[in-house]
Amino acid sequence: MRGLRRLSLLLLVVPLLTSCTEPWEDGGLMPVAPSSDPVPSVVAPTTTGPVAPEAIESVSACSLLGVLITAERGDAAAGYREMGLNVKNCGSKPYEVRGRPDIVVLDEDGRPLKVSVVPSVHYTAGPGRLVLKPGEGARAVLSWRNTVTDTGGGADFGVSLAVAVSKGEMRQLVTLPSRMDLGNTRRLQAGVWS
Repeated sequence: MRGLRRLSLLLLVVPLLTSCTEPWEDGGLMPVAPSSDPVPSVVAPTTTGPVAPEAIESVSACSLLGVLITAERGDAAAGYREMGLNVKNCGSKPYEVRGRPDIVVLDEDGRPLKVSVVPSVHYTAGPGRLVLKPGEGARAVLSWRNTVTDTGGGADFGVSLAVAVSKGEMRQLVTLPSRMDLGNTRRLQAGVWS
């Protein structure tokens, strides 16, 4: 009698296990044929966001590059903002400055913001070439509007900049004296060095 119970129990369990391990269609009436398509693999992202460009800290910029870039506090009026960016030759040789500064705006975590840097419409001098003697400097003016047009998207705040004196050169990390309140225009205008 015991052997019969065990056999009955086994006959009930095997179909249950089989139904749990095989996929079925239409309420379990037909088994699904195995797919010949490979199972896609999930790749975990290697970073949590955009990576900031490599930039030299300002404390070592003079010794490594021979120039130091600093930002002024800036002025604001009716939503229009301006900030001066200064470059000084702190080395012992002449230093050539061309065109506009090459800028990436960084947030409080040091990540790049999606901000387009475009030529200034207020400071319209054409790009030129300056040779700064040791101790001499030049200035470029940054300008923007802190307009918020997308109320659901928040606003962008730049806390620092990664700046190259000219395109293709080594960048310096420039800490801003006050936050750059860009609204959500995602646009920054830059004048040429003068």
